[in-house]
Amino acid sequence: MTKDKKFPGDFVFINDDESLFASVSRNTVYVHSIEARKTVFKTKSLSNLDCAAISPDKNLLAVKNTSGTLALYDMKSGEELCRDDMEKTEGEPMFFTSDGKHIIDLDWSGRTMLFDCGTKSHTVLDNTRPLFRCDFIHYDRFTKKIYRFMANGFGYGPGIVQTTRIDENHLSPEQVAYKTVQDFKKELPDHIHGLSFCKEHNFWYDFREEKIIRCDKNFKKLGSINLPETNSVTKASKIWVSPNEKYLFIDYGKQCDIEKTRVSEMKLIPSLSVLYDMKTLRPVKDFSYDYVSNFTMYGNDRHYIIGTWGGTFVGEIET
Repeated sequence: MTKDKKFPGDFVFINDDESLFASVSRNTVYVHSIEARKTVFKTKSLSNLDCAAISPDKNLLAVKNTSGTLALYDMKSGEELCRDDMEKTEGEPMFFTSDGKHIIDLDWSGRTMLFDCGTKSHTVLDNTRPLFRCDFIHYDRFTKKIYRFMANGFGYGPGIVQTTRIDENHLSPEQVAYKTVQDFKKELPDHIHGLSFCKEHNFWYDFREEKIIRCDKNFKKLGSINLPETNSVTKASKIWVSPNEKYLFIDYGKQCDIEKTRVSEMKLIPSLSVLYDMKTLRPVKDFSYDYVSNFTMYGNDRHYIIGTWGGTFVGEIET
């Protein structure tokens, strides 16, 4: 069995042609070549980094930290081009427009912002609040749409899912108006325990019912999937479905009762994550990486990337 390749930093981004991925660790960002399986760019940057994006022409790298500050780099020269505080709010990953001239930034308050790579300045495109609060906001690289989950209150409860499409030809506030595509009367999809935007469908984990919900791209429910049988001593912590929907990745976390385990003992207790065949729900591969934070697959779901607090691991499915 081929051993996974370890890269520094926690995985946060893969580009559309699946040639590069980025990882971050505290104040350092790394860019790695998938084909060469090596780090091709590295620089110290903002403190507490948590997001990164690479321009389509692979010349620019943008990073963002937990304070919402954005920094832009020239990947050829390594020069830092600018920093912008944006709206000083933590958020979700940003993305470049297809012409590479603008960055669309998303924060936890639900704001959609435009950063101009030429003028090095930003504007707020949308800050509407149709409901009490924004529960989650996310850019889907397959549909090229932004999804915004608006909640009626705190905690788990009803809300709506809205979408908008932004590209280089639609950059004015009027063109960015969000449209409601789904109204959840009982409970919004839960992004904390697992929400996957795949090429054909979206999936989310209903942790109360312990079922995986399959939806169309507008979050209309199409069916549900029971969790696979497992030898884990803990329940599923978070799930991911691969882009082509061939595999299901479940992180079960530390194999112990956390409430009854001393902190000093935690390091000695193994973790468990499992990759399952999506059709049969049979296990394909087990992993023991601690504190899994992110997961995706590439190359028609033949290769995987697992992000953890201790590094990123890249491997392949052996047939």
